[in-house]
Amino acid sequence: MGTPIRLVRNDGGIIELMATTMTMNVDRGVTPLPMPFAGGSRFAFDLNLPKALITIEGVMTDDNLINTSLQQEASATIDFSRIHGDNVDNPARFASSITSNGILDGVTNNDISTTTHAFKISNTIRVWLAKSSSANQGFDAGSGRYYITVHNNTTARSAADIAASLTSLVGTYSGTFGLIASTINSPIGNDTNTAVSLVQVSKGASGNMPQPSFPNWTAGIKPYHIRYSGGRNGSSSANKSAGDKVAELYAVLNNSNNGGGGAALNLFTAGMVIGDLMEGPAINRPDSALDRKYGDYIIAIQIPFSSNVNSNESLFYMPTGAFMERDDKTADNAAVAGSEYTGTGDEYTAIKGAVANATFVQLGGEPIYSYTINFAPIDWIF
Repeated sequence: MGTPIRLVRNDGGIIELMATTMTMNVDRGVTPLPMPFAGGSRFAFDLNLPKALITIEGVMTDDNLINTSLQQEASATIDFSRIHGDNVDNPARFASSITSNGILDGVTNNDISTTTHAFKISNTIRVWLAKSSSANQGFDAGSGRYYITVHNNTTARSAADIAASLTSLVGTYSGTFGLIASTINSPIGNDTNTAVSLVQVSKGASGNMPQPSFPNWTAGIKPYHIRYSGGRNGSSSANKSAGDKVAELYAVLNNSNNGGGGAALNLFTAGMVIGDLMEGPAINRPDSALDRKYGDYIIAIQIPFSSNVNSNESLFYMPTGAFMERDDKTADNAAVAGSEYTGTGDEYTAIKGAVANATFVQLGGEPIYSYTINFAPIDWIF
């Protein structure tokens, strides 16, 4: 196993790498200086002048041995056995909240129009929680609502039963929802078939959406969930050998140009010629002369990490600038892994910078190469 790393090019293309180790270093340049006649007391200046370096190490193999360059569907999880934010040591049950936290207050048996709580399983589809003694899930034509039954008018249904109902609902309307569902064991407590895996039918990064979500729900009663992540667009490096990939990256790193003139590291703006700096960014037109000349310059890196705050695979970020405040640096700002980097001002979907140096080593004469790449976070480059 490894960490899927993406190097982002100036033309929007990506270079996908599988890293076995990843090191993030920061040096704030704080040097303590002892004061004479002060009993060993020290002072220092901290001018907020940090230097940073990201080192990734891994191997490159033929694409037929690893599918990092192939398209992939985004997936998400809803676990009805746990409350969101709880863990194995605090196993609060979602089923207990159905009757104790007002989820179904005022809801009339078999009247879907009176339900008050719904969750979004995509950007456009809501599923409502209902009380019913006649159906476990379905579509209510009168209210126009898709629903799952969480209470049978006598007692709250079990987590496994609720998960089965959601799976059945998605299966019935898979074409409308654009999803495939299956029951799985709880990712927290391993309870049997109490969670639902939701997988996008369409492949690509567009499936990495901030869902499932629970609009207008009171905090502390949402079922545990993991938002959509893992969607990946096809890469131009598909079906290449390890040698192909090393040769191309080695060539790019030995001769690539960001456009000069202190351009901000930004998609297509780094492709400005010096004489055009006052005119604004280069025009983003397919296969333009500027794209061909400056498009292969590496301007950012995307590194995923597992987040409990965002309930998904998120991307490391580096918000710089004099106006960034405490709340701009918290993990809830991180974007979903697989998000597209759009350029300067989009500091949460990638870390801007450039490759400082790289080493490639062929192993034992085989078509396998190890690599070490040092990436230096940078906002402006000359």
